[in-house]
Amino acid sequence: MDLLFFFDSEDYETPASDEGERWWADALSRHGLTGCFNLVGEEARALRDRGRGDVLEALARHEIGYHSNLHSAHPVHVEYLEGMGWDEGVATVLAREARGIADVRELTGQHPMTYCKPGSNWAPQVLVAMTLLGVPVFCDAPFEWDPGVPMWYCGSLCVGYHTSFDRYFQVPDRRERMRRDFRTLVEERRQNGGLLVMYTHPCRLITAAFPSNFTAGQNPPRSAWRPAPLRPRSEVEELMSDFDDFLGWVARQDDVRVISYRTLYERLRHRPRWLDRPALDEVLEAASRPLAALRVRDFWLSPAEQLGILLWTAAWIREHGARPESVPLRPVLGPDRLAAPVEPIEVDAAELLLAAAEASLRASADGRVPSVVRIGGRLVGPGALLPALAEAIREPTGRVTIRPREELPALAHRPDFAGLHFRGTWSILAPEFEAPGIIQLAQLQTWSARPAW
Repeated sequence: MDLLFFFDSEDYETPASDEGERWWADALSRHGLTGCFNLVGEEARALRDRGRGDVLEALARHEIGYHSNLHSAHPVHVEYLEGMGWDEGVATVLAREARGIADVRELTGQHPMTYCKPGSNWAPQVLVAMTLLGVPVFCDAPFEWDPGVPMWYCGSLCVGYHTSFDRYFQVPDRRERMRRDFRTLVEERRQNGGLLVMYTHPCRLITAAFPSNFTAGQNPPRSAWRPAPLRPRSEVEELMSDFDDFLGWVARQDDVRVISYRTLYERLRHRPRWLDRPALDEVLEAASRPLAALRVRDFWLSPAEQLGILLWTAAWIREHGARPESVPLRPVLGPDRLAAPVEPIEVDAAELLLAAAEASLRASADGRVPSVVRIGGRLVGPGALLPALAEAIREPTGRVTIRPREELPALAHRPDFAGLHFRGTWSILAPEFEAPGIIQLAQLQTWSARPAW
């Protein structure tokens, strides 16, 4: 079973927490283990400015990730992205986060491999922006395909958290409980073929709580920032002893492999692929079923990729008059707006193929399937388009009926997607904060989702 150790390195307001960063990095190295340290840009700069090059050097012996530029300082992602369109949102994230990634890379000598959301603070545009910045893995993801089974979503490899060191801070029989709980999780993962992620906040080895400078929408000037309260030294030393013992025990487990996120990504990353005619026939056959990821032989296609394949096929038929022998798999995302229901309409297959060919060009240019396609004077959403287009590809000289259909994939109705909310999910947000626009975008992007295995 594969195990990943993950560290949210974020407390730039508390100089004493630097010791926690150094201890975790050294402890892992001492036991021959590797971890992924996700640095906030401001934390990396704070370590530099406090003269803690030793901490940066210790962290750089491990995998480096990115935890946003300012973490909790307002406005956070969801605050400034709510109400923005797709392209504006992606551009704004790029502008706000490029400096942090550059500083982390410069100060550690590594380009970040992963992005970890601060608290519940994320949006689909953030994932897309991170992939554009060369950070392809989304950690502490709010969604996985199954527990411990990563998924592709918004072009990012999404991996969740499964357990933590933090949950044992106040447990009296800590050593015994950690080992017992860990073995239980290992057996569960063995059964579903998944992996296990164990995380912690290095600062909490030293601090009794998180800093509260930005709680509930507060945004004080830097001069007013206050450090977090500290643990008694005896408690810190006890935690260090118990966690060090646990790391040594994990290192001796024959059935557990500690891997890096880079290793996981290289195993699962997108690779160029062409579908032959029988595979295309499978996509055509599935077009009339409920919108969902489709397994074709030994790989999966997201709903957006399935539509992308049919759009490309339509363009080929328009140009060559026959179906292609093979079709490229394009990495397209889902639509950025929810289409209104369409009334039933009958059109010539040739008209539908022409509209689809034009939509194929838009999909390549935008990197996502169109939110609507104009056919017969009507605006047709991608959900209604998919089965009608499959019919037109089969009979390009006939007539096709476009019927109303669910515009969200089945995954959007799974409880974690359907129940997505921000109110009351993170102490940093104002208590009344909601983001209905981001929630709808997140559900729309289930078009881009498929298992990563």
